[in-house]
Amino acid sequence: METKIVICQGSSCFSRGNKQNLAVIQNYLKNNNLMADVSFKGQLCSNKCDVSPIIIINGEIFTEMDEPKTLKILAAHFKK
Repeated sequence: METKIVICQGSSCFSRGNKQNLAVIQNYLKNNNLMADVSFKGQLCSNKCDVSPIIIINGEIFTEMDEPKTLKILAAHFKK
């Protein structure tokens, strides 16, 4: 089953850390040979600016994301 990752690129999310989280996700997918298993896209706004930055994985919304949280969630999701 393909994993769907959506990263909010609205101004609040992007300025609060999703610029860095974007690089973290891309590096994680590349380093773990997961690019072919993931649909990865950005969206303009998740309408949850008060708990930004937002990352959505298979419809589950993760809030107040930073690099450690992003790596922890990716590792848990893709554990073998």
